[in-house]
Amino acid sequence: MSINKLKSSIHTILIYPLIFMFSYLLKGKKEEYKSFFQNSFKNSQNENILSINIDTFDFKNKIKYFFDKDSLLFDKTKIDYTLNLDKSPEIKEFRIFDFAKKIDMIYSVSMLSSRVSNDNLLFDFNLVNKKFNDENINNFFKHLLIAYSSRKIDTIFLLKDSIKDKNILKVYDTFNLHLEDSKFIKFSNSKDLYVITCEKKNKKFDIIWLSSNREIELTDFTKVYDKFGNLLEKDIKITKNPIYAFHE
Repeated sequence: MSINKLKSSIHTILIYPLIFMFSYLLKGKKEEYKSFFQNSFKNSQNENILSINIDTFDFKNKIKYFFDKDSLLFDKTKIDYTLNLDKSPEIKEFRIFDFAKKIDMIYSVSMLSSRVSNDNLLFDFNLVNKKFNDENINNFFKHLLIAYSSRKIDTIFLLKDSIKDKNILKVYDTFNLHLEDSKFIKFSNSKDLYVITCEKKNKKFDIIWLSSNREIELTDFTKVYDKFGNLLEKDIKITKNPIYAFHE
């Protein structure tokens, strides 16, 4: 091992606990959502972009890109991520790293780095087309919801023309319709229950789902829509299927 590689390895080992600690402390600040979803990444301003692929979350090997003294100064961090829709984003790797924690870790190291401007992340999602079942569709939607609720991502790039499944496309369009020009209010997670509260045109609504198989009866909302935008009128329950519930 060369001296430079040895120094890099030692630096990574020393800074990793700090990054991990800050991943819990640093909170996202994004509130207004306009053009959150875009079709593809175009570097129209010729910015220096640090692109990191985290399909395999070998995070310790990624840290070096943020602290290499010989590297360029970067304007943004762009994360390339292939969506594995056979896997729920709430599932933890190594008992810690679910999709939300991966975002937290990348955001933390980006904010601590002197080589990258302290700004929100860009995410470039790649969708591998196949025949999707309902669980796959839920996992797709929940990846979008978790990215949104982190408040640490400025833009998600997803090539809409690449989406061949009509149900995936319907979920994407419905979410984009609710999200565009919305304001983030709060996000809460208690055990298996997830709730995102938003406001749009002076109307508040929650996006609610469970990560378990249990069901909870839903009451005290004026209108409730399923993930495809269909109005639900009876036997409304909170389940693994995310729903939009508008406040009274």
